[in-house]
Amino acid sequence: MSLLGRTYLKDVVQRDTGVKYNDAKGAALLVNARVNPLLDIAKLLDLAPGSAVIERGDVVAASVRSRDLEKLVAADGTIPRARLASLAKGFERLDVPEPTLFTYPWDVLECNGVAISAAAGASRKKLLVSADAEVEEFVSFDLRDGPVIVAEKARIEAFSRVSGPCYIGREAAVQSALIRGGTTIGEGCKVGGEVASSIIYPHSNKAHLGYLGHSIVGEWVNIGAGAVTSDLKNTYGNVRVVRGGKKVDTGLVKLGTLVGDMAKVSIGSMLYSGKTLGVAARCAGVVDRDVPDFTSYDGTDKSSLKLELEPVLRAQERMKGRRRQTLSIIEKKLIGRLYSNVSKGSPEP
Repeated sequence: MSLLGRTYLKDVVQRDTGVKYNDAKGAALLVNARVNPLLDIAKLLDLAPGSAVIERGDVVAASVRSRDLEKLVAADGTIPRARLASLAKGFERLDVPEPTLFTYPWDVLECNGVAISAAAGASRKKLLVSADAEVEEFVSFDLRDGPVIVAEKARIEAFSRVSGPCYIGREAAVQSALIRGGTTIGEGCKVGGEVASSIIYPHSNKAHLGYLGHSIVGEWVNIGAGAVTSDLKNTYGNVRVVRGGKKVDTGLVKLGTLVGDMAKVSIGSMLYSGKTLGVAARCAGVVDRDVPDFTSYDGTDKSSLKLELEPVLRAQERMKGRRRQTLSIIEKKLIGRLYSNVSKGSPEP
């Protein structure tokens, strides 16, 4: 078995999975990374060579013969969309009748509660707490709207209230917090204050009072005390965001902030609905605009500053050091590559 993907990811993927990378021989099964994993897609992936699953012109999955694979894959390990679409025209096609692909990041938020309920499976218990998790006294669980799953070595401190559906990951700490339904807290996170309908990826901190609502937070993020995300407009209208220089109507009345990996939010910050903080971005004050990757924004005087790479790496080393981890050479190279691409105006697709 071998995985196929971007060449620059080879070292980190092989390290984290132990699976060979870009060493495929023979036919390959290509799966769109935007596939909604909650759907019954197993039957769609059992494809004969030379066949593809299509959704409104986009390839969901394709079984590609070895001779075709060589023509598809570019030198950097990517598969250009136009090449794949052109090849798929000659394939046996299966058109799916319902939406199968995520289009925007907030689509994941919409499915989060369903995913947590699915993870609970057929268990009749709605409260699933690992044997080596710690739940202190005076913690309340509201299971009326869905299950609560507490993973290995997680800790929920006294006076916390957790509503389902909710997933609390391995070694995560809920620090006397109010956690509302539709929330996932990743491995090693520290969470306090109020969180609602949000996804927090591993090793991120929102340890103090403040509100995080209908938001997605990447890995190794720190959100300071008293920081607040707005997830509802004063007009109660749909939240609109900027994508590709154009405004997009999300169709959602509630949407908070999309926070990239390694971003830092200063104490007392106030973030407007539907804003994006890029990778390693930093912000303070009233954040009424998107903050690009590797940029520091001060809402007090509306000033932006492009960050240098070395301070970004030092901050990440210090944050990982507080978790008794180190920033590997592989990770430094990945961050450096992204920084270089952003500086050239050509972020990774």
